[in-house]
Amino acid sequence: MVVEEAMVIGQQSISSWSGEASYDLEDDLHSKVANYVAKMDVEPEALRVTFAYKALQGCAQALRLPASSVYLHRESFRSEKVSCFWSHSWHGGPWMKILSLMTRYNGLPAVLLGFFTAVLATGLFSYGFLPGISGFPSDPGLKWSAWSLGSGFAVALITFFLWRPQQLVFLDGICVNQHDHQQKAASIFSLAGILKRSDQMLVLWDSTWSDRLWCVFELSAFLKSKQASERVLVISPTFLGPCSIILFISVFIMMLPVIIVPMLGLYSASGQSVFLIPTCSAVLFIFVTGYFVVVALRRYFRSVETLKEKLRNINFDNTRCACCDQGHLCEGAPMLCDRRIVKKCVSIWFGSPEAFEDYVRSEVFQALVQELQENVFTRTWNLSVSIPILWAFLDFGASWALGEREEAAIGAWIEGIVLWFWCAPIFIDYCTFFARKYCKCGTSKFREVLQNLKVLLIGSVFFAVILTSYILLTAGGLRATGVFAGVWSTLGLCHVLYDAFKAW
Repeated sequence: MVVEEAMVIGQQSISSWSGEASYDLEDDLHSKVANYVAKMDVEPEALRVTFAYKALQGCAQALRLPASSVYLHRESFRSEKVSCFWSHSWHGGPWMKILSLMTRYNGLPAVLLGFFTAVLATGLFSYGFLPGISGFPSDPGLKWSAWSLGSGFAVALITFFLWRPQQLVFLDGICVNQHDHQQKAASIFSLAGILKRSDQMLVLWDSTWSDRLWCVFELSAFLKSKQASERVLVISPTFLGPCSIILFISVFIMMLPVIIVPMLGLYSASGQSVFLIPTCSAVLFIFVTGYFVVVALRRYFRSVETLKEKLRNINFDNTRCACCDQGHLCEGAPMLCDRRIVKKCVSIWFGSPEAFEDYVRSEVFQALVQELQENVFTRTWNLSVSIPILWAFLDFGASWALGEREEAAIGAWIEGIVLWFWCAPIFIDYCTFFARKYCKCGTSKFREVLQNLKVLLIGSVFFAVILTSYILLTAGGLRATGVFAGVWSTLGLCHVLYDAFKAW
């Protein structure tokens, strides 16, 4: 994270010594600074926070623009505690970080409000309070609903962009005064103390994060400042935000034919040929959007494998920091060396840099890898990105309910719940498993494409299994729907129990 320029305090002192002070005096200054930082004290003005929505406003300009180019410090204020410390690399893609933060803080409220809106629309349409469209020439009295899917998606989209999360967070681009060198230095010196007073540390992880000296320092300070039972370390891959948004929109597009085709009167009012609609949309989804999702998944799991190698060989001397890149000069004047200060701090906390590196290779390695491999695509995430499936079937059932076909309405609602709550999470877990298994990069572009197509084909086969079972098991009315629900609920429950057993 932190402003990776220099610890500029003492800069004038070094400059005045440059021709006369010995290395011992310079080393003494680095030791004094390191001892101060290692105490984890905080300058009163340095412990500042901002609201999460403030950090995201203006398309999160605090993450997009150079810290010195905008004055955002006025959006922060003093506090005794920090709810969440945001750790990120300035060398990672800014939009990836922004979309990941929006997904983390606004995603769940968006999905929940969209869900409640869709349920409300279903009830209002079922009782005739909302207008419908006639799409069945054989039964002009039957009206079709598009309210649940449409309103759910619209409300979710609006909430995603307009929600104002109130959590108190520390973001360097706002909470560190970039235009006052004295305050900036105080904030940098207080960094370890700020981490000590943070309830949670959120790592916006990308492939550059583990290469930056200050990111490694933040991790070491947070681990040292907390007992194991008190640590709340959250790893959020920046890849997850764009991936979540793309999947959510893709599932919405996939379900559009379920409500559009009946409006055009392209299938019978009996509903027997309804399976043709998801079949056609599924083909489009799997072979167009699905391919790019597979590419992104495999690339993500390859980056996790790269992280494993970096953590196994972690070394403070291999990390990068701006002061060393600049030759320890800031605007022509000498500056303190971040690497020497950080190594001294870590030596005070862990005994030696080598002891911290061993700690990272053991406990931190296991925690980070498990978080990035096992705890990213959670069941909550699966249900959130696939919820348009449920919204479409709410519309389907509402249409039958308005036409006083209660059995067909109940059947449609049960089918939607089963497909969303049981089938979709199994399918997503199945696809991510094989994307991770075959994440190794092909030896040529052609072989890389073949690997993507192999994972895509495996996912398509499983999708075909779900679709075939849906077609065959729901063709006989409500009783057949009950069989479909029973089969997939049993499989889904076994899947949940297996995951729980594996985690245990």
